[in-house]
Amino acid sequence: MSNKSKLMVGVAGAGFAGRAHMEGYKNTEDAELIAVCDVSKERAQESADKYGIPHVFTDFNEMISLKELDAVSICLPNTMHAPMSIAALEAGKHVLCEKPLAANAEQAQKMVDTAKRTGKTLAMSLNFRYEGRTLTLKKLIESGTLGDIYYAKTAMLRSNAIPRGWFHVKERSGGGPLLDLASHMLDVTWWLMGRPEPVSACGFTSSKLSSSGKGMGTWGVGYGDGPVDIEDIAIGLIKFKDGKSIFVEVSWALNGPPFHYCYLFGTEAGASLYPDFAIYKEPAIQAPPIEPSKDRIREFVRNILDGTEPLGPATDGLQVMKMLDAIYKSAETGKEAMI
Repeated sequence: MSNKSKLMVGVAGAGFAGRAHMEGYKNTEDAELIAVCDVSKERAQESADKYGIPHVFTDFNEMISLKELDAVSICLPNTMHAPMSIAALEAGKHVLCEKPLAANAEQAQKMVDTAKRTGKTLAMSLNFRYEGRTLTLKKLIESGTLGDIYYAKTAMLRSNAIPRGWFHVKERSGGGPLLDLASHMLDVTWWLMGRPEPVSACGFTSSKLSSSGKGMGTWGVGYGDGPVDIEDIAIGLIKFKDGKSIFVEVSWALNGPPFHYCYLFGTEAGASLYPDFAIYKEPAIQAPPIEPSKDRIREFVRNILDGTEPLGPATDGLQVMKMLDAIYKSAETGKEAMI
């Protein structure tokens, strides 16, 4: 447990995600937002002016050299998550990293190893885990309402929504919707199942639309464009050591209606997390009221000050990255990939 009353924090990245983190810290009484860093001095200064942040940087290493800084949020392109997080940990700072943890499992492993060696907290900003419906379903599962969950399926499907900016440039994003969307959906589904040990994956990806310039959205304009060289759809089936499995499908651009679902099937009952919260059981039972959501930023701050375990530890992010890597490998080779 820390003997500090407030956590001094900085945010790397003044884009959409970074601004969300800044808003969270400003609304957390146990945190003081003292630094912001962005490659664009103008964008960083705009955030500093809005949130009353005293220190503005365009050099990340200069920001993490601040002695009074305790922790940083990493809200940068995916391929920058590992080097920036590792540098911050080495500088003695706690880290809250946006999803996905890294661009691949090898990078994620280095991050986890560094956190362990330095004794600093490395947590993931997994907002789906903090939603009230997720926390409510987790308690039901832990109470045995669903029995043994042996299968789950989950998806986030969008139409004409390939983001512009760095998202569709593999050199900066590391991948397409498999990294961007499945890092959410696979994570929350796997977590609800009790985090079983993954064994193998079969996967399929396609860039039929993205490679021909179709399916582009408007989100992300203004963050620098580049070649569209990522998949626009990915499908995977993960097998686990105890015989369980998860099916996941994600897309930025389908010629169909947007759809978002997460279903879990157990020996005693089934459940829907999305699109609607429901429990399926014979005889029917009433789904309990959904409890309030938790604030991921406030929880991270309390984790550091109280010395408690984060709801989204980096070790979980590493496991999810191994599963995503295996889906990519299977899609590339046409064979089942071991994890």
